[in-house]
Amino acid sequence: MHRKDLGVSLFALLAAAALAAGGAASAGAAMATTTWDGTIQSVAGGTVVLTTAAGQKTVKTTPSTTVLSRTPAQLSDIKPGDFVGVDAKKAPNGALTAVTIGIVPPELKARARQGQFPMASGDTMTNATVTQTVTQVSGRSLTLTYEGTSWKIAVPASTSIHKLTVTKLAALMPKMHATARGTANADGSLTATSITVDQAAMMH
Repeated sequence: MHRKDLGVSLFALLAAAALAAGGAASAGAAMATTTWDGTIQSVAGGTVVLTTAAGQKTVKTTPSTTVLSRTPAQLSDIKPGDFVGVDAKKAPNGALTAVTIGIVPPELKARARQGQFPMASGDTMTNATVTQTVTQVSGRSLTLTYEGTSWKIAVPASTSIHKLTVTKLAALMPKMHATARGTANADGSLTATSITVDQAAMMH
């Protein structure tokens, strides 16, 4: 699973407040939000310069920009009572298989659109509280519950699992990999609603 793919699924989680407030029309607009993936070149005065595959890009932040650090995790790190966002593939018979899982900090839970909904990618996003984790010889799974509805999601070894932590703009450093998402501006810059950085790996 590429970092960019994980960033898209995390965006689906973090955009949830707007989705919940605005319904389907807002969902389409939110998923059209610009996403840039690259390496931090510099951070100064609330502005982050990213080096991307398309060249250097300027990311502007505001007081409402959410800054997250993302560290690798294991299925064993997920406990009953945790809130997670799961990007999953849905089989024709309705069975769900996790592609990425984000362990969400408590302070973001209230901002998330809870429940299950389709993503523009064709995957299914489930944002809910974990009620059971099962590891067996025949496979691994999570059971998530929201308002009386439960979903059992298979978790193969290939699933990318990360823990998210809310951090500050001051924590962003050059050479960190970052995914910025937000609104594109007429001057070619991006006003970020969120910036997610990988603390465990720095690009060289």
